Amino acid sequence: MQNRNLSKQTMARIEKPVLLQGWVNSVRRHGGVVFIDLRDRSGIVQLVGDRSFSKVSPEDVISVEGIVRKRPNHMINPHLSTGMVEVEIKTLTILSHAKELPLPIHTDGYNISEEVRLKYRYLDLRRERLQRNIRLRSRFVDAVRQYLFRHDFVEIETPMLTKSTPEGSRDFLVPSRLHPGTFYALPQSPQQYKQLLMVAGFERYFQIARCLRDEDLRADRGFEHTQIDLEMSFVTREDVMAMDENMITYVIESLGYTIKQKPFPIFTYQEAIEKFGADKFDLRTEEEKKQNILAFAWVIDFPFFEKTNEGGWTFTHNPFSMPKEEHKSWLLNKERIGDILTSQYDLVCNGYEVGGGSIRSHEPEVLQAVFEIMGYDKGRIYKQFGHMLEAFSYGVPPHGGLAHGIERLLMTITGEPYLREVVAFPQTSGGMTSVMDAPNEVDQEQLDELGIAIVKKTASIFEQIVDELKKHAVSFTVSDHEPVKTSEEAAKVRGVPVSTGAKAILMYADGKPIMVVVSGDKKIDIRRLKSLYGIRDLRMATPDEVKRVTGVEIGAVPPFGHMFSIPLYMDDHIKDNERIYFNPGRHDKTIAMNPHDLERVARPIVGDFSR
Repeated sequence: MQNRNLSKQTMARIEKPVLLQGWVNSVRRHGGVVFIDLRDRSGIVQLVGDRSFSKVSPEDVISVEGIVRKRPNHMINPHLSTGMVEVEIKTLTILSHAKELPLPIHTDGYNISEEVRLKYRYLDLRRERLQRNIRLRSRFVDAVRQYLFRHDFVEIETPMLTKSTPEGSRDFLVPSRLHPGTFYALPQSPQQYKQLLMVAGFERYFQIARCLRDEDLRADRGFEHTQIDLEMSFVTREDVMAMDENMITYVIESLGYTIKQKPFPIFTYQEAIEKFGADKFDLRTEEEKKQNILAFAWVIDFPFFEKTNEGGWTFTHNPFSMPKEEHKSWLLNKERIGDILTSQYDLVCNGYEVGGGSIRSHEPEVLQAVFEIMGYDKGRIYKQFGHMLEAFSYGVPPHGGLAHGIERLLMTITGEPYLREVVAFPQTSGGMTSVMDAPNEVDQEQLDELGIAIVKKTASIFEQIVDELKKHAVSFTVSDHEPVKTSEEAAKVRGVPVSTGAKAILMYADGKPIMVVVSGDKKIDIRRLKSLYGIRDLRMATPDEVKRVTGVEIGAVPPFGHMFSIPLYMDDHIKDNERIYFNPGRHDKTIAMNPHDLERVARPIVGDFSR
């Protein structure tokens, strides 16, 4: 059997037979001639045959045997790398037929809703832009690895099941079956393990590390991320910064991008705040932005501590950093706490923080003093960090390191607006996984085996909404009135037009609950909603289903789908109002607020689907 050839190899096989296998990118029929563009991992090549080969459809997977022919000069396609040739089809076999796709894949995809793109992510990834981004990610990681191997670093994996400790974000917890009532934590970073590897004598460690943080999602942040994590022994801050700068320069330039300034400029935190108003800034001119120039810079000398809302102290970056040498005595004596500067250093690029690290605390008394300043008593310190303090008593070298979030770096390099554009299977803005509809309920048998009982939150839906709006600094009002259940009743008791009401309706789309929000005077255009978001089956939820999913009665459902872990679709006409009104989980209360604030807090999928 003939070996398979790739599209790009046809250029070197003129007048020779080839076996090509891939997807039908497009089909064009002209009289008795059929033109098929075949797509594989190397690119696209045109196939030519008679009408007997016309049964193929876009995205069918096919196998073709044929002869490579050189095109006449006037028929060369300059837009294809294989544009000088075409393949004369001898035999064609459909290996797998593709039904009509639920979303277009030959556009950039930006105008398609997030929900649809991530539901069919395995199709969305066929998009040329995403293929390019994911392949760039692979080349990026490979270049990092090769650079660090050449500089005597050792790649070491650290555990995914670890201990819950304060590192700046909420942990994802994993219950233990063998030790009922106890939990592992998924790592926010390999921080403690990489320091323990310095104690172990490896001196130069790195890892392409998976990290998980249960924090609020936004365009440049997800629950999961991958970071380039490295640590070095017997180094100063300047040593680590120089090593990292050389690595970043090598990797970025090897990928064909241009760096604005080398060496990277350095600003103190105070200088950055005074000059740019923030510690993340963009040094490019408007022309350099158009050219996708990358402007890197370092920020150093951060405050070690900042005040908490309760009047105590917490760390600004992480508790494992060393203070600047001249401020070490202040830390040990717990004096001038607000003036203590840390050995932390951040790398910024084009307005984003793309990396950060520090010289670490390797002296037990320094680490202990940090937690005492934060209000920890000795018992709590030894319970959570006793293993570190003991390890540091056996001879530990001074050490430091840093980490780069790969996704955010790639966002910056490619100029993509969202993290999901450089991740194969990202979460939605509401925290749902691509394709697989998680988080989801599990069987009671699994819960019983783990000794877990599901307890509803004690805070009411109304209290949760109020807390959420306050957290986002939203201006809103609350009013009490007689119970109402319809949009018309609500408008009358509120003394406002029906159109200002935000009507939240629970529906089932292809068997999964969703929330749809329209103005009180409008109805849902079912056909348009289904068409816009690739929904096949759509129905209204029953009263029992509404109560089971949201915990409240029909007529009191608030327009906050993320509170119930379901997608939220909001009609664009909601934003025609200066203020909107809705029942916040109760029939006898109304919240009024700006619709743009609702969009900011609830993060809906917005479209025009009302009538």
